[in-house]
Amino acid sequence: MQNAAIETHPPRRSRLGFWTQLLGDQRGANLVEYIILVGVVALIAIGGFQIFGGKVWDKSQKQAEAVGHIGD
Repeated sequence: MQNAAIETHPPRRSRLGFWTQLLGDQRGANLVEYIILVGVVALIAIGGFQIFGGKVWDKSQKQAEAVGHIGD
């Protein structure tokens, strides 16, 4: 019985063709761009809340107290 050589990896040209095809594939690009945009907006919002959150909270509390004192 002869031992047949079993090729477990595709030839180099085939692997390069796979990556070329994968990098040139535009399917799903809009979804990825949308996810990146949503992520950037979320990071900006989180940063804004970190910077201005305390000031906004203080002002809203002052307004709530002012409204609460109406009619006293």
